Amino acid sequence: MKKVVWLDGQNIFVVRKGFTTNTKISNGRPLVQTYTFSVKQWQLASTRKGFEMKEFFALDESNCLDCPYSGNAGNGGCYTHKFMQYTGFLSMLRSIKASEVTPLTSQKEDIIEKMCTGSYVRFGSYGEPSLVPLYLIKRMAEVSSAWTGYTHQYAKPWAKDYNQFFMASVHNETEADAASAIAYRSFISTNSGDEKAVACPASKESGFKSNCASCGLCSGILGKGKTNIKILEH
Repeated sequence: MKKVVWLDGQNIFVVRKGFTTNTKISNGRPLVQTYTFSVKQWQLASTRKGFEMKEFFALDESNCLDCPYSGNAGNGGCYTHKFMQYTGFLSMLRSIKASEVTPLTSQKEDIIEKMCTGSYVRFGSYGEPSLVPLYLIKRMAEVSSAWTGYTHQYAKPWAKDYNQFFMASVHNETEADAASAIAYRSFISTNSGDEKAVACPASKESGFKSNCASCGLCSGILGKGKTNIKILEH
């Protein structure tokens, strides 16, 4: 397991390479995943025990912003707000030493690029991926075998250029049309499934005929796909 950690403002970023047991995501090879935590979450995990999961995710204002599924501004319904993911996040944060919590440097960027070379990169395994500098996203994607990324911040002016690499995370065709108007492809998490989009090949409704690492369709306007993708909420 390899990881790079850096501090930027109120957030701690982790880029980690290793294996995952999630067969929907992985093709069995090591992958690179990015995580964005708030400094408050790291401090809580590092200094206290016995707190509740809800308390941890309520500290996501700086790293999840106004996501509708966040713990601070949304309904707390993010798919990462589950016990297995939560315990993994705590373990990761508790492994970070104070000496690692330093700004991003060219040396760290070079290590990250080497980690990504020839590997599938999953941007935003936790936290808002568009908080990672765009130039670094570009470096990581360009050397990867494939990448995926999703953002709820697509409508923000500062996030407009992340359309190159990320999908707009939307929930109906109206939102997808709005994203299309600002040159974003969309990943539609839907209840109806009636939207004009390609069904996610890694979804239950598609029979899990692929996985994210092999598919790579959710990779913005510079990636493999050209149309919107949809998945049924389960």
